[in-house]
Amino acid sequence: MESAQEQARREQVEWEEAFKDVTECYQHLMLNAPTDEERRRLNGEYATKRTAYRVESVARGYRSPGLAIQMHQIMWVRWLEAAVEHEMEAREAFWELMKQASSDPLLREFRASLIAVTSAAHSVEALFGDIKYLIPIQKRRNTRHQVLRHAFRDAFGIPSAEDETLAVELAWLFGLRDSAAHPYTKSEPPQPHPAEIGNTGVEHSAFNAVTSGRALDAAFLSLRYAAAPPKPACRWIERWSEERGPYHNVVASLAVKRGGVSRPS
Repeated sequence: MESAQEQARREQVEWEEAFKDVTECYQHLMLNAPTDEERRRLNGEYATKRTAYRVESVARGYRSPGLAIQMHQIMWVRWLEAAVEHEMEAREAFWELMKQASSDPLLREFRASLIAVTSAAHSVEALFGDIKYLIPIQKRRNTRHQVLRHAFRDAFGIPSAEDETLAVELAWLFGLRDSAAHPYTKSEPPQPHPAEIGNTGVEHSAFNAVTSGRALDAAFLSLRYAAAPPKPACRWIERWSEERGPYHNVVASLAVKRGGVSRPS
């Protein structure tokens, strides 16, 4: 069951997508219209529908009257940019640790990794938020990563074997994210750090350049299916992917950026 706010958002998205369907149908008919007279008729009908849609959108509070500019940010790409930026910082600190272990690069790696991991998780959450109302209401799940996994599987048509891989990675990512966002602080035995500097605090062994890399991989995997859905659930998802093309291009450039810097393993 969705909240009143979620229901209102779903109603708006469905209203807007339905008119996009009308627009696509009009464009298809215009391309195939046999005569100028038929094209004029179609154009007149569509102009009437478009005017009615705009008037009703204003009445519903979905848009401002007149020619007011409306803008928005696509948050999943903004969070991904932050994640990659801080993953690069974590990598730099990691290589410094490999040369000489000291508290300064260890702390810088930890801080950067905290932001990289949480930003990667936020990117995946924001991706879900962007498609949430384009697909049917999702069943309640016990954990957040299960909600995301099932939503992406249904929306993008992810094959079973790949879906299982994504499920494992999302479970790991959100488990680590939760340990940062909802920590239970207690003293624990030191654990090995992947830079081979011996044992460090358990937090440093959990948040470092290596785990940051895995967190980013999980986010990029989710976005790979979003950019090219194997089997879109509906035309709305397919159209969404096409409309978000410029942002998927940003994701591709961020992947190149990651690949251009030596990665710890």
